[in-house]
Amino acid sequence: MTEDIVRSIVVGAGGASGPLALAWALADARATGADLVLCHAHPPVPAPAVDAGSDSAPAGLHDPALARLVADIRAGLGGHRVTLRLAPGNPGDLILTEAGHADLVVVGPPGRSAPGRRETTHRVVAHATVPVVVARSRTGAAPGPFAGHVVVGVDGSAPSRAALEFGFREAALHHRPLAAVHVTADRREDYWFDDVMLSAHFAAEPAGLDLLAGETERLHHQRPDVAVKRAVFAGRPADGLLRAGAGAALLCLGDRGRSWPARALLGSVTDRAVDCADAPVAVVR
Repeated sequence: MTEDIVRSIVVGAGGASGPLALAWALADARATGADLVLCHAHPPVPAPAVDAGSDSAPAGLHDPALARLVADIRAGLGGHRVTLRLAPGNPGDLILTEAGHADLVVVGPPGRSAPGRRETTHRVVAHATVPVVVARSRTGAAPGPFAGHVVVGVDGSAPSRAALEFGFREAALHHRPLAAVHVTADRREDYWFDDVMLSAHFAAEPAGLDLLAGETERLHHQRPDVAVKRAVFAGRPADGLLRAGAGAALLCLGDRGRSWPARALLGSVTDRAVDCADAPVAVVR
């Protein structure tokens, strides 16, 4: 991702959350020049999967609102850059199949009152081998200290480094500041340091800032135009990251790739963020 080469973005375009996913993916496609592959699964019918690349909506798309949205996206982005994939059956199957040929996947948030949508979102997050963005609208919660930032959870692991690289890319593409956040139970208060304003929000420097400085140095050197803040938040990882990400433009998290049943049994920071964050969430392997 360092070279900003994103050739294809797969989007879960169906359902009530489809417009949220489409809007996020369209903004990223405009910034990167990527093509869009819009996935819409429908109830099984005795017809083969449809691959439609023309400017007009295919006959298999019976959702008028989605048909209009697809037409608008093609008009704005160019019909040659937008492919609509229609297939019967499970939307998660279709999205994961297309994700095998893509650089990024975008889906809508899990629906608490729609078990099928929740299952689809979490299944895609658990099984996709490329970064997955779960697009969502603000919940109305009070914004945190990094509202409008790209916020990245950093713990020194390989997954968090991948998330940090993705976060720097997104911050550079969309001209947003980045906040690198480490969460530790050793502190009772939150601290942060602004590299641009050189302003500190702590009495004594927390040890976690050294970790953050080391993790961000190389990427910040590659992208000096990205304003960086480093923060150490107190508490459990999920709680601290949700607090840091309130109102963020994007919350980026690394994922260790446990199987979906194990995630459901043991719990996961990324799954909690996907369910509860007051910001779009990027999950990066």
